[in-house]
Amino acid sequence: MIVTDSMLGKLTVYLRMLGYDVKYISSDRGDSYVEEQSSGNILLTRDRDLHRRVKNSIFLSSYDPREQLKEVIGKLPPPDHGFLEVCTVCGSLIEEVKDRENLPEYVNRRASKIYKCPGCGRYYWDGSHTENFRRILRGLGIEVG
Repeated sequence: MIVTDSMLGKLTVYLRMLGYDVKYISSDRGDSYVEEQSSGNILLTRDRDLHRRVKNSIFLSSYDPREQLKEVIGKLPPPDHGFLEVCTVCGSLIEEVKDRENLPEYVNRRASKIYKCPGCGRYYWDGSHTENFRRILRGLGIEVG
């Protein structure tokens, strides 16, 4: 598993979209909690002091999430899951929805498959946001299925 600290929220979303199991730790938690959660995991951080204290950590120098992704992608193991199989909000695996009755009509018209996160209830479908992310990835030299 990958652990990200509060400075890497957007990178967390990108990594989850790529299929990584990522635990995001919000800013209301102290460094000792981050260190504890990082035990046996890979910590990604922009905090130099935290990076020095945590053995299996990767320090990211960039503030830009796209550059952070470029910095770290070659240093990580392959993703745990497939592209767009992980909820970007809570990190649960998403599941295909069979009952599309309560969804907006435009979603039902455009999406061949719709997914829902059992953890937080968020819906997902292949739309323009997906193609935009694929374009970002291609620009970084990252190909996905």
